[in-house]
Amino acid sequence: MKNSRDPDTEPTRWALWRLDDNDNRFVVAVFARREEAEAAARAFEAHGHKQTYWVEAADGAAPRRAQT
Repeated sequence: MKNSRDPDTEPTRWALWRLDDNDNRFVVAVFARREEAEAAARAFEAHGHKQTYWVEAADGAAPRRAQT
């Protein structure tokens, strides 16, 4: 069993977050694997929109500000 408080344990779900032009942050999708979430983020960013996408563990924590 995975312990979500153990920093060495890989999370079981990954959230793809979006930051829009009005500084609104929300989850776009949740994935079982980080690689899938990161691929989806790259696909969205390839569309050329101004929004920022990032991936982080889907542990129910409040979103952190995206790194640009």
